[in-house]
Parts: sequence; structure tokens; C-alpha cells
Amino acid sequence: MDQKIKEIAIEDTKVAATSPETIKDSLKGHKLTKAERIGKYLLLPTNTEHFLVMHFGMTGWLDYAKDEPPEYTKASFTFDNGYSLFFVNPRKLGRLHITDNIHAFCEQMEIGPDALAIREDDFLRKMKRKKGMLKSALMDQKFLSGIGNIYSDEILFQTGLHPKTKLSDLNEAHLGKLYIQMKEVLQVAIEHQADPKKMPGHFIIPRRKEGEPCPYCGGEVKKEKLSGRGFFYCPACQQ
Repeated sequence: MDQKIKEIAIEDTKVAATSPETIKDSLKGHKLTKAERIGKYLLLPTNTEHFLVMHFGMTGWLDYAKDEPPEYTKASFTFDNGYSLFFVNPRKLGRLHITDNIHAFCEQMEIGPDALAIREDDFLRKMKRKKGMLKSALMDQKFLSGIGNIYSDEILFQTGLHPKTKLSDLNEAHLGKLYIQMKEVLQVAIEHQADPKKMPGHFIIPRRKEGEPCPYCGGEVKKEKLSGRGFFYCPACQQ
């Protein structure tokens, strides 16, 4: 983080939510000072007023190396030491932004409170006011940011709640348990770098295939759809 950015290459302008020229003008010759996160966005403050903000679009990642750019590299940031930070994005759904006001950026992008940062009392209050089905609420980035399809399945599996449960049917105990499991599942995902093969044996993530045995009861994992998205659950454990 103590290296100046020497060169910037935007290989695919589709990922540049801010113009490539603005990205280059804002970053070239400056340093990235640290890494932060809110929801699904990675925030990289610089030694100026600017932030580089990245969204990885489901399948993206960063690679820091001296080697040739990995396949599907859409942008690269080369430092004085010869290393480059590669923004790799196979499905072209990722985006790069420049902002000098994170609060305004979050408002503009309608990013809800971060699922790992939200306090329990705020979470309970928001959930009690929300309508609709449980899985949809967890995945609503304007309502609560940072939970996608896979991890909403895991949170609900560990909580023992069916994804199509109506929020109006949940009591204080349900919501309290949901909050605890939300935090635990996301923390485990971070510790294991979101690698399904490294997840604990009691997780449903490594068994995201219809007919796989439930790690708790041994019953068959089922797949259904909600709002066009497939989800996996155990009918026996998630009544």
C-alpha cells in the first residue's frame, strides 16, 4: 500500500462506471492507503481525497503480481515496485468508481447498512418494518448490503428458516437467531476466503446440488426458485 500508482490500463471500458480518464487522472501518481468494505463494494482510499471503489459482480477478484495479466483482466494498476493490481472479471459485471465522498456514493448507489456492521437493535427494527419473504429481504442491497444468493441460503439454513417465510410470521426469537447466524456465516466466509471447498462440514454451501445429503439430518437438499433466483434448502430442517 506504500507504492505510487505508475500506470493504469482499462482494458474493458464497460467496467468503468466513472470515465477511464477520470480514474486515471484521480489515481496516477498517488497511493492506495488501505482497504475497506461496505456491502459488496471494496473501498480503496488514496493519499488524496479520492476513493477507488470496486464492485466485483459475482465472479470477480483481485490479483497482485508481477506476472502477465490473468485471463479476463479488465483493468490493471501498476505500482513503482513493478507489481500490478489486476481487476479480473470474467462475467463483465464488475464496476470501477471514483468518488471523494463515500457517504454521498452510498446514497447515490442506494447501498443499505452493511450486514456485518449493523447493530442488533437496528437490524431488528428494520426487519420488523419490512414486508415480503425472508430471503428476498436479506438479498435486498438497498435494505441490507453484503448478502448475496449463496450466503442468504446459508444463513437461513443455519437458522432453520424456510427462504419463503413471510417476515410477518417471524417473532423476536427468530430475528435474534437470524442476526447471530448472519454475522457468523459472513465471518466464516471471510475467514475461508469464500471458497466453498473450505467451508465447515455443517454448511450447506458445499452441497448446493439437488439431492445432496443435508449435513444435519441426512435428508435430500432441494432447489426452488424465488423471484427468478434458484435457492437450496433442506425441507426437513427448514419447515
